[in-house]
Amino acid sequence: MASPNSLLMTEDEQARDFLRGVLSKHGFQVILASTGQGGMEQFSPGLFQLVVVDLQLADISGLEVLRKVKRLSPETAVIIISDSVEMDDVLQTIRLGACDYFRKPIEQETLMDRAICRISEAENLAQQNREYRQALECRNRELSDHLELLRRDQEAGRLLQQHLLPRTPYRYPGGVEAAYFLIPSLYLSGDFVDYGLFGERFVAFYLVDVSGHGVSSALVTSLVKHSIMHCLRERPLFTHPEFLNADLLEMLELINRELLSTPMGKHASMFVGVIDTAENQLLYSVAGQIPMPVLVSAGDAEWLAGKGRPLGIFERGDWQVMCVELPSRWQLVACSDGVLELLQGNLLEKEAQLLQLIEESEGELEQLRKSLKVDTFGALPDDITILTLGHK
Repeated sequence: MASPNSLLMTEDEQARDFLRGVLSKHGFQVILASTGQGGMEQFSPGLFQLVVVDLQLADISGLEVLRKVKRLSPETAVIIISDSVEMDDVLQTIRLGACDYFRKPIEQETLMDRAICRISEAENLAQQNREYRQALECRNRELSDHLELLRRDQEAGRLLQQHLLPRTPYRYPGGVEAAYFLIPSLYLSGDFVDYGLFGERFVAFYLVDVSGHGVSSALVTSLVKHSIMHCLRERPLFTHPEFLNADLLEMLELINRELLSTPMGKHASMFVGVIDTAENQLLYSVAGQIPMPVLVSAGDAEWLAGKGRPLGIFERGDWQVMCVELPSRWQLVACSDGVLELLQGNLLEKEAQLLQLIEESEGELEQLRKSLKVDTFGALPDDITILTLGHK
């Protein structure tokens, strides 16, 4: 490793010889200059660790040399030597960035030793800080790259999850129209909906709300979708009116088993139902659903009845299959519990507000969405999903 350089500017031979000896003892290579102009011609940033300047130079003031050095290389240490003990001179040198001030004649070597040690310690600390800053900048770049990769992965997951969702709105034979609005609080949603036509007369549907939100909850919604599709490939569901009750319970039992068997510790609420368009009937089951679904007809909105435990917690859910006779015109509205976070008050007050908004909107999805002010709410505390089915 090369020895550090020092630049000594003075025409005082006694001071020059003394300082050259002290600096050499500390391992410095000493470059001499008798004038300020001559010294500045040799100076360049990064070349010298230490500059010693006589305040009384023949050509230009030592203060002017100090200004030039600090302007070119602020990190270079500068020591001022002078015949003067005027306080103004001392204050000026300190203000301009000198690290020490010595009065000539300089005879105590220990004072200079201490000054050089302080400079070396400061230089070492500055070097450590530079290395730490460089390492921190490197880690920040790595973190930024990882975050960007995560963002792209989540964006890809969001697009995939959207691809798994059904078309909205969609009108089935018999006049039943299904639609939904789903917006995740993060990139991915723990809510999911699906619907489809079976046996030319049965419109089956479900809304599932997995605990939490984000990637892990979204993965569970994919598991639910996969499990149901696998079940449908194994045997036909919702194809005969005599088996609709059993089909609904089989779906709940299937998802319950899947959640209990996964190590993710997730549970879910679910509303699953089937509309028999030939008989104008709604058969449904709820599993821990909050808020309960709402049926709107003749201008009135009413909560549907029913109870059942959430999925993924208990071996048996005690789910019920309920049956409702549908009028000629009706609208069914189901919401995930994130909708309640958009309202004020306790749970009962929020449910009362929601029921009123559904009634005022007559269960129409877009009107209800506007009434809930979903698009202007800001950062959403939870995933928001509204599922509607209706016949006009």
